[in-house]
Amino acid sequence: MPSLDLTKGAPRSPYDRLGNITFLPRAIDKMRAHIEGTHGAYNAKVGFSTQLFDLFGVTADEFEDIVQNNESDDEVLKVLLDRRPLTQQEIEEWNERTETRRPTDETSQARHNKQLEDAGFANRIGDVVTMYDRLDLDDGREVPHGGRRGLGKQG
Repeated sequence: MPSLDLTKGAPRSPYDRLGNITFLPRAIDKMRAHIEGTHGAYNAKVGFSTQLFDLFGVTADEFEDIVQNNESDDEVLKVLLDRRPLTQQEIEEWNERTETRRPTDETSQARHNKQLEDAGFANRIGDVVTMYDRLDLDDGREVPHGGRRGLGKQG
């Protein structure tokens, strides 16, 4: 199994796709690092990853076993799709929902803004509005003003 040290670098972008499914490569990276004990600040079993697990009908522990027992991303994808085949429409709906996911109430907006502030990006509040853009920015990736999908204010 390939080793991945997230104490020295970030996992793949949430926008990256495997089998045309966003976030899956990132979840695999986080789980590989969890297995290796090199996950740093990243947590493979909670947070948004759980929604991906739900998409495939697996638990966090089952996902860990799948990643641990399959060396390549393609093998992980095959096992997941064998467990729960997804239609193209389900994949497209997942991608649209996840790429445009943004805070939906005052509490989640305040948390999103605090996460931007804590990462040193208070100047991007209102500009970086989706979770995927915030994760990319926090991981050190360039995020255009207004975000990759153009949902935030341009500036």
